[in-house]
Amino acid sequence: MRSQQKAESNLLNLYGRMIALIVVLTMMAIIGIKYFSTMPQLAARGLELEHTRFLNIVAMVRSQWLSLGKPLQMNLDWEIFDNQNQQLKPSVVKMNPLGWPQPQQRNNQGCQALWQQLMGTELKKSTLIGAYLPRDNSCHYRSQNGDSIGYQLDSGRVIFLTNP
Repeated sequence: MRSQQKAESNLLNLYGRMIALIVVLTMMAIIGIKYFSTMPQLAARGLELEHTRFLNIVAMVRSQWLSLGKPLQMNLDWEIFDNQNQQLKPSVVKMNPLGWPQPQQRNNQGCQALWQQLMGTELKKSTLIGAYLPRDNSCHYRSQNGDSIGYQLDSGRVIFLTNP
């Protein structure tokens, strides 16, 4: 009788450990699913911040254009704050008659170069893809998740579009 009670006790301990393990694994699975489901939202948030930054830079460049007497082109000098000794080469940006920055060429490479000139950083191929859309004369910068920033070259309008 004693060995049967010991066997039942061992079996109950084993069941208890199995249930505890199942509960822990279930909780980890739920946490993992919630974590990984928010990753696209975090990427979209990064592009949303870039949109705000792009919008502010375009407004700043136009303001500077007005204060300088509406020149046909402007020099932009950016500093890299990671390394105080490093400074990007000055870039010359064409301006349209209304004071909005324009790409040197109206093609995909021109839009990518405009991003680099305005933002002071290269367009990361893995993050954003720059494209020129001739039908509405705009540059579009699309992320991998489908969200995009549109910059209309005639009006200076900057639009942030999310992928549903």
